[in-house]
Amino acid sequence: MKLRFILAVMAALIIQGCAQTPLSPKGEAVFYALQADTMLRTWVSQCRDVSPRARQAGLTARNNWWERNGPFVEGADFGLAYNIVTVTDTRADTGARLAMAMTWEVTERAEETVTKLMDKAGDEEGREELCIKILGQYNQGKWDLHGSDETYNELVTLQRRSVNDAEILDLRRGMVELKTQRQYGRSLYVVEKLSKREGCPNAEVQLLKGEWPYEIYDVSCPGANHLLMRCEWGNCLVLQ
Repeated sequence: MKLRFILAVMAALIIQGCAQTPLSPKGEAVFYALQADTMLRTWVSQCRDVSPRARQAGLTARNNWWERNGPFVEGADFGLAYNIVTVTDTRADTGARLAMAMTWEVTERAEETVTKLMDKAGDEEGREELCIKILGQYNQGKWDLHGSDETYNELVTLQRRSVNDAEILDLRRGMVELKTQRQYGRSLYVVEKLSKREGCPNAEVQLLKGEWPYEIYDVSCPGANHLLMRCEWGNCLVLQ
């Protein structure tokens, strides 16, 4: 946990950008967008099992929110990925762990916030009411990505660069992977935590499909049991 905290701090420094690259965004805009997306996905995940009504509200809110805000999230993720691969270069272990730490950090914050509110809501009826209220706000645009004018302008810039400069990032990633012959999953720390929650401590985690933001992991538990997990933007679920 201490190592992950240190890496999370380092990742936060990375997202602030390097003065030498014009693609480097301000860290506030990147973290703001990634945290907002993760918060919504956490609400959808925790409300899914509350009731069919809450589940449907979650699906509707996620689809409508993403339609309005998805390009900004993708732009923010591009900014983070570009800075990490630029700073760490062929030190793939370091870059991968920074990306994992960032994913773990935003997920941890979102889970802590949503869990506290759900616990405070009390019984199933209270949780359903809370889910409908919060997800309705997402659906109506209350939690859309705006922020300050400066933050919004940064997000617009990143969104444009994620489209115009995608080939630059792919080329740099390809050079690193070719030289190191390694591929990493950004959701590893999240999968490890979820494995413990599912009664599978000290699991061996293997990335089966690593096409971020979608990843699939095989989790080998002590006793020859296996879990299959699918992750989307760092939000992971056990596949039945």
